Amino acid sequence: MTEKQERPISSSSGQYDTVSKAIIHQNPKDWVEFTLGKTDIEVIQIVDTEQPTVKSNRADSLIHVNINGEEAIVHLEMQSHDSSDVPMPYRMAGYIGRAIEFFQIPIYSHVIYLHPRAGRRDPGGYIQKTQNYNIDIGYKVIRLNDIDGSQFLNAGVKGLIPFVPLMKPPEDIEAKDWLRECVKVADAVPQDTESKTDYLTDLAILSGLIFDYTTIRETIMESIMQESSVIQHFLQQGIEQGIEQGIEQGVRESLIEGILENLEVRFHTQNLQDVKLALERIEELPRLRQLRRSSLQASSLEVFLHSING
Repeated sequence: MTEKQERPISSSSGQYDTVSKAIIHQNPKDWVEFTLGKTDIEVIQIVDTEQPTVKSNRADSLIHVNINGEEAIVHLEMQSHDSSDVPMPYRMAGYIGRAIEFFQIPIYSHVIYLHPRAGRRDPGGYIQKTQNYNIDIGYKVIRLNDIDGSQFLNAGVKGLIPFVPLMKPPEDIEAKDWLRECVKVADAVPQDTESKTDYLTDLAILSGLIFDYTTIRETIMESIMQESSVIQHFLQQGIEQGIEQGIEQGVRESLIEGILENLEVRFHTQNLQDVKLALERIEELPRLRQLRRSSLQASSLEVFLHSING
């Protein structure tokens, strides 16, 4: 890493978003060029989103740039899954509004969805049509699963490579072989041993959104055991355990998101924050899987709530 930080590999909430933010902040130009589709951009600085006047969601990244002589803010909101508490258009309207007020320069806003099922219903904007009070706030929706990942592997784009396992592979390649190719390219990126360990760990954690732990572990071991000394550091630092914990947390988050989506669709309610908090207190994966089945079978929301406490 450019600046040494405690690695977010433990099973903490929002780990995928946090890992994504760390990678973006290390490689901001790669992400600005990716989201805007332009290469003639100067990155001025990463904006500290913890300032009281700018404070926003922890997954937010605000990048101050210069585009053909015009200063602007590139706003990236990383989402592992769909927003279950506040719908994304409302969240983004709030973020963009605060950014416009504070910076008073153009804002280029994006939501990047990591999980293949996420973001399918995001309309890409907040629209209010009321006589004399119209509001139209747009943002770009990017679903990694819709993007051809080969272009980033072939070009060796450092800031994007850890995300390529979540992108669309070539039609003639199996999922495990795709992950193996991603690891091979990531391992070849020139960097010191400790940075490479962090880099491969980030790739492994992000891959946990769609691959199981055993597949990730075997693929990484197989790909770099014979040709990279980083594997010893990888094991000695306990990163293997961190990946396993991270993937387990990802499974928990995915189950909770699925339960909330089932309840929202079946019982036509979006006021599920209390339910989300109750589910997040449950550590056991079998219990969450059982509740996911209950969310599909319960005759009412009240019956389901009773099953949480049952």
